Amino acid sequence: MKRRLIIIIWKLLIQTPKVIWVLIFIGLILSIAGFIYAGNKIYTLFFEKEPAYGGILREGFYQDIETLNPFLANKIAEKTLINLIYDSLVRPDGKGGYEYELAKSIIKTDKGLGYEIELKEAYWSNGQKITSDDVIATFNYIKKYNLGEFYSFFKDVEFEKIDNSRIKVKLPIIDNYFIQNLSFVKIIPAKIWARYEISEWKTNEEKLINVSSGPYVFSKKYSLFNNIKVYEFERNKFYHPTPYLEKIVIYIYPDLNQAYEALKTKQIDALGGLRPSYFFSISPRSYQIYNLIIPRNIAIFFNAEKFKDFKRINQLKLAINRKEIIEKVFENFAEPSYGIFSNSIIEMLKIKEEKMVSDVKEENLDFSDVTLTVPDNFFFEKIANYLQKRFRFNIRIEDLNNINNNIIPNKNYEAILYGVSFNLLPDLGFLFEKNSFLNLANFTNIEIEKLIQALKTDRESNFFPNLKKLNELINKEAPIVFLVNNYYPYILPKELKGFNSIYLNNPSERFVKIEEWYIKEKTKW
Repeated sequence: MKRRLIIIIWKLLIQTPKVIWVLIFIGLILSIAGFIYAGNKIYTLFFEKEPAYGGILREGFYQDIETLNPFLANKIAEKTLINLIYDSLVRPDGKGGYEYELAKSIIKTDKGLGYEIELKEAYWSNGQKITSDDVIATFNYIKKYNLGEFYSFFKDVEFEKIDNSRIKVKLPIIDNYFIQNLSFVKIIPAKIWARYEISEWKTNEEKLINVSSGPYVFSKKYSLFNNIKVYEFERNKFYHPTPYLEKIVIYIYPDLNQAYEALKTKQIDALGGLRPSYFFSISPRSYQIYNLIIPRNIAIFFNAEKFKDFKRINQLKLAINRKEIIEKVFENFAEPSYGIFSNSIIEMLKIKEEKMVSDVKEENLDFSDVTLTVPDNFFFEKIANYLQKRFRFNIRIEDLNNINNNIIPNKNYEAILYGVSFNLLPDLGFLFEKNSFLNLANFTNIEIEKLIQALKTDRESNFFPNLKKLNELINKEAPIVFLVNNYYPYILPKELKGFNSIYLNNPSERFVKIEEWYIKEKTKW
């Protein structure tokens, strides 16, 4: 009986047309897909947690705050908090590019010598509309009072009002960095700031920052025991879209160790910039570590006027085992830099070379005749130990303030171990301009200078090809041995979602999209 049944089934199988079997197979696939889709919908409906309004984020800082004035802030901690309360016309998108913030559109005009900026409908925290007068007043303050790094970007740029929501911009020359430069400027409420002279800013700071445009507004500050200071920021009720988190509370500790202990004991929920050695005692059940990639580099800069043996420098470029430095110094929380740009930055900029230089077996190089100046910093000293052991550098540890105020300006070194940062769209003139503070290699090159100028003024379509050429030329000609780009670790609570930044100009920008952060609400039933 069983045998007859098997024979009947076999005949059906071989006599059924292939088309029928294909249709049956497709039907099965569609049925399985349907079940999966329905299962996901059921899971989402009954189990998945969604964004909810409410909740408090408590973050620890270990750098003091002296001002929240967006024109005067110099410290990373100050700029971080300013990103909570003020918006720019554009902002980093966290993926290596820029997106509109207060701007609705920015249209290039006059063959790149002008722009027309249209503002979106946005409001100050007092309910008044943000207008072109606020934008123009902001840039007029920068130009009138020569305010910080912003001045060099905009001193010759003209801003003209078209109407309440549109501004006409005139540039003296084409500037491919103009949009990026806009992201660094926080727009201020013109009517309120006009009440005070610049000499009165410090004594009236709380009145000045009382009205702002960002997702959060400054609420209050106070002190706790053990020299702990607290800054509180509340949701800006006029900000759109409404931020999910209700409040941001910043605890400022005297040092990193106290901030770390506060994280371990859950007095705070978030902390940035910890050394990797701290990570092993942080519970992965409670916290998520995000490794932000910042455009920067740690390198050995040989003073071209005091050390002219470029052959030995090029040998050193190939002999250094960057992977060993990453493992022993940064505990794998860094990536190698075989040139001015580290691997991830090359990928972001899409300028990858066909053949990447890789670490080779170390040669028996002896740099005992070279004194390497090193800042008194944990990571730099550990890198210096590696360089001393492998290549016998004579190490000179110096206070960072002394390095910045005396040693670098006077170029009083043969070689210096130092870190430099650039932006998402790299403008590298500061490394090679003759009188630049950060021309650490004391080196100029006509071809490099031409390419740097071309990056700024050449056709926009040539920007990344020119950047690739510049990268190759610097790596070939400059007496600089690039080493590593260490990540910026940012620790957030596991239940907090919405943080999705990968690339930022600097750590202070980690709050630029904080209105999207949320804490999952309880399971729906």
